[in-house]
Amino acid sequence: MSRYDQIIPQRLNPDLTPELEQEVHFFQKWGYLIVDDAITDEQVEALRAALGDTFARTGTMFTHQLLEQDDRFAFLLDNPPVLRRMKAILGNALQLHSATGRVTEPGSPDQDWHRDSPWPFDPDSTPFGSIAGQINCGYYLDQLTMDNGPIVIVPGSHRALFQPPRDYSTFPDELYVLAKPGQAVMFSGYLYHRGAANTSTENRRVCLMCYQNAWMKSREPFDGPRVTALRENGTAEQQLLLGAFTGKLPG
Repeated sequence: MSRYDQIIPQRLNPDLTPELEQEVHFFQKWGYLIVDDAITDEQVEALRAALGDTFARTGTMFTHQLLEQDDRFAFLLDNPPVLRRMKAILGNALQLHSATGRVTEPGSPDQDWHRDSPWPFDPDSTPFGSIAGQINCGYYLDQLTMDNGPIVIVPGSHRALFQPPRDYSTFPDELYVLAKPGQAVMFSGYLYHRGAANTSTENRRVCLMCYQNAWMKSREPFDGPRVTALRENGTAEQQLLLGAFTGKLPG
């Protein structure tokens, strides 16, 4: 058996429990899903420390290639509670698109509405569900409140056939997601979302892990020493997530 035989999933679609089927249906309809107990209290503390060290070292409030910054971020790559749901929605052949960390400081203004990826098809063409998906996952390390810059979404807007407004105007059905540390917020790349202004006196911290179908090109090069070691020596799942299979079989 070659290395690639071990990495490539033998089945593209996982078997779903009734509970997972309900979550998939909810996500497909509304474009988001809140995962309880996504990480433990100890993992929350480890991520807080790692993020604090990263931003103290880099001097920036937004960092890309998060897995390259500190070994304490590595478990997020294939974190079972989230990865299980990612596979339920997108299938077994997943790849990491990007990993980022963000600290939203007091006084940070409202973000404009945006999508992480554009709606690519005409409504009379390929229907939603048969196109490739991209799903972001936010691990919020502080209790989100109406004051510290929570994520705001418009449920169901991943199906909207027009782009969001380039401002932070109010939608009648918008939802402020007041996530707690330990929860994860998964949302479609097509979903209208934004970060609200941080009018509190405290930072708001989040780690963002974005996944997509394995045949799509990732945003990150995954060529740093930490990630390269994971891609070459990690589990078959970690190798697949980091792009070890390039689409070319040996021989």
